[in-house]
Amino acid sequence: MSPLEPTDRIPAKLQELLAYMDSTRSALFATAREMNPSFAQIRPREGVWSAADNLAHLALVEGNVVGLMTKSIADARAQGIGPDSSDVSFIHTLDRWRVTEPEMKVIAPSRITPDNSKSVEESITSLEQTRARLRGILIESCEVDLQAIKRPHPLLRELDMYQWALFVAQHEERHRRQMERTIAEVTERAAECAPIV
Repeated sequence: MSPLEPTDRIPAKLQELLAYMDSTRSALFATAREMNPSFAQIRPREGVWSAADNLAHLALVEGNVVGLMTKSIADARAQGIGPDSSDVSFIHTLDRWRVTEPEMKVIAPSRITPDNSKSVEESITSLEQTRARLRGILIESCEVDLQAIKRPHPLLRELDMYQWALFVAQHEERHRRQMERTIAEVTERAAECAPIV
């Protein structure tokens, strides 16, 4: 939680979400900045993204979610959406989908598929910008019933606006783990190919 954010007007359930978003983002950036830059762009095998690809994908996803939430909330306000009357935590509402676990392979649609052209730093900059917008949307809209505004997810069915933001954070953790595996594989292959002196 930023020290500049007035926590007295932010519901406890949103504070919990923002703290979780901060924790997954910090872990993601720590992993990204610890990577060997010369290995980050390498795709270890056919059909497997590089670590940099994973970051670029996350930036595309968060940007799309920001756009979806911006329009959905604006439409709901225009239709007279009511105030939020629930203080129940939703932080575990996506647990059954095991979003953070990268074992199950999911094919990303073309609009969020990276083209291996973005550097790690470029994607980090994009992620910083989209995260500022996402936090702003959540905080500026915390007085309305964001759980009543729902939009379909391709795999997780209907998600409300809080769940979409939660998905972004859990999805980041999923790809952070993929990045660690990819860098480990690339590093191992580089060691195998290194000349013996």
